[in-house]
Amino acid sequence: MGKILTWLGLAPTKEERLILQKLNKKGSSSMRVVGRGTLTMSAVDARSTDKAKKFMKNLDSIVN
Repeated sequence: MGKILTWLGLAPTKEERLILQKLNKKGSSSMRVVGRGTLTMSAVDARSTDKAKKFMKNLDSIVN
């Protein structure tokens, strides 16, 4: 039954399940699913990530 639902696109594939597990582990409280494949996140949470902080440091070194 599960294979039929996956084939019809009504159940996640193994790859999609892994992606969902990774997203759940990231754990941003403001992250929401808006549509199929669309995630939103507050700007405050986005700017407080390590990746964003590293980007801002690189940007400052380029601009200054």
